[in-house]
Amino acid sequence: MTENLKKIIVVGSPFDVDELRAELDETGFEVVHLEGGVAAREYTDEQGLPHLLIVALELPDMDGLELCELLYDIAGLPIIAIDNNPDSPRAVEALQYADDFLRGQIDVEEVAMRIRRILSRINNFSYASGPKLHIYDWLVIDPVQREIAVQGKRHKLTPIENALLHVLIKHKGDVVDADTLIERVWRSDPTVNDRNVLRVHIHRLRQKLEDDPTVPRVILTERGIGYSFADLEIG
Repeated sequence: MTENLKKIIVVGSPFDVDELRAELDETGFEVVHLEGGVAAREYTDEQGLPHLLIVALELPDMDGLELCELLYDIAGLPIIAIDNNPDSPRAVEALQYADDFLRGQIDVEEVAMRIRRILSRINNFSYASGPKLHIYDWLVIDPVQREIAVQGKRHKLTPIENALLHVLIKHKGDVVDADTLIERVWRSDPTVNDRNVLRVHIHRLRQKLEDDPTVPRVILTERGIGYSFADLEIG
């Protein structure tokens, strides 16, 4: 990845991608265009995740929503879903996995504005640093394989644990309130709104991540508010 550029991957042909490049390439962005979902999976496996993904719901080799779900489950990746059908009924379904949804005739300037708005809300972009994320010298995360290595010891993560971890890392050092975590991680199941469910999964994640889960130093609790991922070096 070109240093200091934010990478945007466009999957499918929802608009003229060269127009988006022209809109963004002088403002710190790199735009990669891939025709289908299989190519997108191969690219992310080899190159790591982009800063943001734009997916056309109509792809030549798979349903675009399937790709959105897969990559959202991997790392809570910011996604804009696009359906060129102006009467598309798929907004609710798409917003289970995507941060934004556009339909009908697409205005590239508006797409660029929405990209900037979504990325402006993210404090930490380590998820887009490569196939494996070296968070600390003792902690490496492989979001595609849903795996972490703590002091060299590997632990498999469930999709929920993986999504929780990446939402927290995106906001490393800041408290993420419980309702936001629930909305981001369980958006595909809007019936999940119980903070006890969140606490159970945080506890399980700490079991894999912390030296002593009863005295956490990595995932911290802000009572009555939510959780944060510690922004400090822990040996």
